[in-house]
Amino acid sequence: MSLVQKYTPKFSTATARYHLLKKLLITILFILVLVISALFFAQNDASVEINYFGGNINLPLNWVLVSVFIGGLLTGFGFLFSNLISTKIRLANARRSLAIKEKEVSNLRSLPIKNDY
Repeated sequence: MSLVQKYTPKFSTATARYHLLKKLLITILFILVLVISALFFAQNDASVEINYFGGNINLPLNWVLVSVFIGGLLTGFGFLFSNLISTKIRLANARRSLAIKEKEVSNLRSLPIKNDY
C-alpha cells in the first residue's frame, strides 16, 4: 500500500461532492467579500480627524475602519479564549473528581461483605 493510498481519506461520492461544494461556496463567498471590501475602501478614501486625550490625528477612513474591525476581532477572540480556558479548567476538575469517585466505588466493591445479622 502506498503512502498516498494510506493517507487518502475514504469518502463516499456524496460526501466528497458535499466537501467540494462546501469549499467552492466558501471560496466564492471569500472572493465576494474581498471585492465588496475593495470597492468600499476605494469609495471611502476621505481623511478623518480622531481626537483623543493627548491630541488629535488625521487618518484615512479605510485605516480607521480596518483598525476598529481588527480591535473588535481581537477583543472577541480574547473573550472567547478566556471562556475556553475556564471551561477546560472546569472539565479537568470534573475529570479529577470523577476519577476519585470511581476509585472510591471500586474500593467499596472490593470490600468483603459481612453478614452479621
